[in-house]
Parts: sequence; C-alpha cells; structure tokens
Amino acid sequence: MAEDIQNKENFEDDSNELFSIIRVPWKKSTDDVWSGFKKQMIPRKKVIHLMPVARKWQFAAAAVLIISLGIGVFMHSYTIGSKTLAGNHITTELPDGSIIYLNAESEIHYKPYWWWFKRSIDLKGEAFFEVKKGKEFSVESVNGTTRVLGTTFSIFSRGGQYEVICATGKVMVKAKGTEHSIILLPSQKAKLQENGLLEIEKNVNTENTKSWLTNMLIFTSASFTRVIKEIEKQYNVEIILPEDLSLEYTGSFEKLESVEEVLHMVCRPFNLKVEKKSDNQFIILR
Repeated sequence: MAEDIQNKENFEDDSNELFSIIRVPWKKSTDDVWSGFKKQMIPRKKVIHLMPVARKWQFAAAAVLIISLGIGVFMHSYTIGSKTLAGNHITTELPDGSIIYLNAESEIHYKPYWWWFKRSIDLKGEAFFEVKKGKEFSVESVNGTTRVLGTTFSIFSRGGQYEVICATGKVMVKAKGTEHSIILLPSQKAKLQENGLLEIEKNVNTENTKSWLTNMLIFTSASFTRVIKEIEKQYNVEIILPEDLSLEYTGSFEKLESVEEVLHMVCRPFNLKVEKKSDNQFIILR
C-alpha cells in the first residue's frame, strides 16, 4: 500500500515536469485572444436589397402607358348616334357646335370623345349640314365621302343613289369604289352615275334641297320612284308601285296636306290611279 502511494506521487511529478517541457508558448496574451473572439462575435447587420429608383420609374411609366392606351381605345371606339323614324325630322348638335338636320328614315353615328382629333360622321339617308369652321369635317356613307372645313351642304345617300349639294363654302366629294373625286362650289351638285363617276350640275336651287326642313317637298326632274319613296318616309306609309315605271316628276307640295291628297296630285300628270287599301297602305295603278 505504501509502495502504491509512492508510485503515484512519482507519476504526478513526472507528468508535471513533462507538461512544463511541451507547453506551447502563446504569442498573444489572453486579453488579445479574447478581444479577437469578441470581434468575431459582433452580430452582422441585416442587408435589405432595395429596388433601384430607375426600376420604380420604369414600372410607373408602364402603368401610365397601359392606362393611357385603355383610355385611348375607349375614346376611339365609343360611338353615339341619332336616328329618325318615318314621318319625323330631328336636329342634332355636334360637340363643336355644328348642326345636322336629319330627314325621315335617316341616321348618323359619330365618336364624341374622339371628335376633337377627327370630325367624322357616318350617314345613312339624307341630311343637311351646317359645319363650324375648324379641322376637316368628313361625312362617310356607303356610296361616298364628303369633306369640308366649314360650310353648309346636303347629302342624299340611299341605296345606290348619292347626291351632294354645296350651299356655301367648298365641298370635296369622293365616290366609293372608283375613288373619283370632284370639288363643289356653292350652288353645285355632285351626282353619282351608274359607271361610278361623279357628275357636276351647276346653278342648283339650294333652298329646294332643304325644303323638307319646313315641311315642303320640292322635286325637279326626279324619278317618280324616288318621289314615292320620299312620300313613304314623310308620311310613314307603304305605297305599292307598278313594275317598270320609268317617269320623272317636277313639282312641290306641303306635308300639311294628307297623304292621299299628295298621291293624287303626284299621280294626276301621268294618269295614274291611287287605291287606298288601309290607312297606311296605298296602291298606284296604271
């Protein structure tokens, strides 16, 4: 037992001597080492990646562009119109103060929000125009196009018939299909021919062209069929004509007269008879 204790003490002395020999000397003091650890232990700052200002402006510009395009499409496509029934006339004022007088069974369409970019009207039927001076004013119909800057004129466009009469100013008329165009001066009329060309007639009585505004119907060398069709529209009736009726009528009458009286007056010069089938239907017989 005493021997074991002695051996243990000898071992501890030897270990202490050994560790004193192999101890590695530190070049840094304890304080220096601890200071280095502290620096490594400092918490890192959180980095927030912000969107560059230029990118923000790009997105804003794109949004503005999309909204502008949407508004532009709406302004260019939104259309309003006016339409008259048989036996009626109406007056329409356009955004710039121009006036359109629509005859019976006629209609117009235009784009009010696009008006200040392009003054353009689509017309079916007959109308008289009083156009304010400004940018070009155009009237489109299935038979042709009329362009003016500021003037008064009338347009008749029904079926294959197309007539434009200039009352004041200057009017450019172009036929659809052939693209034949002419310039009209006051008291001149352009009439579309069967060959697609426009023919000018001079010294036209412009007051007669808008006589329907005052309930007067005036015709000069007009086809009998056209006269009857006009009576149908003004009185809202149906009139049946004989086939192959090729006549011309010159005359006038007031709309205040009854339709039956008007028909008898129109048919009398040609020895035609008028038969009443109902209050709104008549037959013309040879």
